[in-house]
Amino acid sequence: MRYLFKNIGQFIKHSKVIFAVFVICEITSLMLMIFSYGIYQNYSQQVKEIASNEPIEEEMEWLRFNFSSDINEDNPITNETVFAFMNELSDTIGDKIGNVYFKSKDYDMSLSYNKGWEMTNIGHNLKVNGDWYSGRYLNRKDYDNAAKVCVAPIECYKEVDDEVGYDDEMSPKDFKYQAYDKDGKKYIDLPIGTFEVVGFYKSFSGLNYIPYSTLPLDAKIISLPSLEIKQILFQDEYNGVVNLYEKYFGDHITSEDESDMPVYDEEVLKTFKTKMTISIIIAIISSINIAALFKFVIELRRRQMSIFRINGCTKNKLRRMMIFEMMFYSIVNAAICVTVFHLFILPKLAKIFPYISLAYTPKGYALLIAIYLAITYIIQNIMIILSVSHSPVKMLKVRR
Repeated sequence: MRYLFKNIGQFIKHSKVIFAVFVICEITSLMLMIFSYGIYQNYSQQVKEIASNEPIEEEMEWLRFNFSSDINEDNPITNETVFAFMNELSDTIGDKIGNVYFKSKDYDMSLSYNKGWEMTNIGHNLKVNGDWYSGRYLNRKDYDNAAKVCVAPIECYKEVDDEVGYDDEMSPKDFKYQAYDKDGKKYIDLPIGTFEVVGFYKSFSGLNYIPYSTLPLDAKIISLPSLEIKQILFQDEYNGVVNLYEKYFGDHITSEDESDMPVYDEEVLKTFKTKMTISIIIAIISSINIAALFKFVIELRRRQMSIFRINGCTKNKLRRMMIFEMMFYSIVNAAICVTVFHLFILPKLAKIFPYISLAYTPKGYALLIAIYLAITYIIQNIMIILSVSHSPVKMLKVRR
């Protein structure tokens, strides 16, 4: 530690101008890195949020793809077709799926598919509407693993009129499929096998909710999958969904009406992506500039390092001394940079970039500085190791 502060004092004393330029350049480069991070996050957030700013009728709860088809009990399609459609749909619009609904001809149950782990789910709606009773709803693992689990109406298991607060005069004998107890769990026998009942809802439809992935591929589906989304799509996503419908159900689609489906402006998206790319380039250039600064300072200290080596200082000890000194500069400069940026620069930027403040939380600053110091530590080690790997005599001969 004594050598650390001695070296800093000698650097300031004998190279005041160079020291000042070094500090200013490092703070400026770090400031640009922090700024570019905020700009990137700002435009990234705008890309996510702008869909919700598109004009949508207030009474419109869902955005729908409206297709009419000839799919019915007399002209069904197979679940194999729907299954393939559903898998590609997830890849096309992912977490923007709100709900997809279709019916089976052979089984008296609900075959709703739902990306509930990412957007909204039927289980949540049941609870909000006061129609939930107990247990849990289907989750992603159930769909992925084709788990034989079911959410059933509580009345198919027991009479609960007084308990649920209304009198529907329904009891298990009124249901085609009844839940029962076995080995400490509850089960229900459906046409495609025995399912464990993991949740109950207060009956309003009498249907059983199961993962669509448990249906046989040859099951007959009597309705075109109805897609509802909660977020406006980008143009390529919109085109992708329409193409999927045409790919799997084109022969059955008799008409389509998508006039009420707003689509995000692709040109605006390109503009935001360009600005995000520019911010990344600024960060890279700033990083290169900082690396060049460190290299310059190390080259400046070659003579001093060679004298230390001649007087018996080991390579590792010399490396540690230089690293401690350089990291000290980095930590102090980073602290100054963050303080100045947060107190004086960020308030002005927030008036121009609406989401930039969201990027600069204490956790965000800490992460940025931690990454900066880690990368700085690695770069400095490499540069110093390369410098001290030469003999003291050679170090004296090579520049300074």
